[in-house]
Amino acid sequence: MHERLRKSVEELFENAPKTHRATELKEELLANLTDKYDDLVSSGKDEEEAFKIAISSIGDVDELLEGIKDKNMFDYNEEQKYRRKNALVLSVSVGLYIMSIVVLMLLNEVFMVNEVVSVSVMFTIDAIATCLIVYNHASKPKYVKGDDTIVEEFKQWKSSNDSQMEIIKSIKSIAWLIIVALYFILSFVFGAWAYSWVIFIIGAAVEKIITLSFKLKE
Repeated sequence: MHERLRKSVEELFENAPKTHRATELKEELLANLTDKYDDLVSSGKDEEEAFKIAISSIGDVDELLEGIKDKNMFDYNEEQKYRRKNALVLSVSVGLYIMSIVVLMLLNEVFMVNEVVSVSVMFTIDAIATCLIVYNHASKPKYVKGDDTIVEEFKQWKSSNDSQMEIIKSIKSIAWLIIVALYFILSFVFGAWAYSWVIFIIGAAVEKIITLSFKLKE
């Protein structure tokens, strides 16, 4: 019966473009369909009934295939707008992080400002950059599935997964920028050149912890 399910999915994707994305989508759909079929059989349904229920739960694949062939212009424009905004916000944020270190060094070395004040200014600039990144991700439109079909569940999962990957990357970027900032503070402000390099080992550990924490949530 699993082979029959595969043939049904192959027929659905018969006119789909021969791309890596289409192949991934087909395999994911088949895996979900097989799991659903196995669950139905385990719950007491006979094989034929389980097959029909599983197939009927697929939903409208044509819309998904059209999206692979040629993205809907409205969705494409919205995605492009978000990408431009995302690039702008991240560029400004990274610039602020770098500028905060420059400001710290200028305040300490050129203007002889109190170290507490200069460090406070640096962290204030870093906080603004962090808020921009958090707002950028919080304002990203989320996909809401139209029904409970496998196709809609897959599209919702894909949207959520992409968003999570972007969040993980941003958190790691922020962590490393803070680590670099701390390295400069320890080295230039406190003169701890002999020990400041240890911050990079700690940074590698923090990066692993961030990755692990997100995996444990899944």
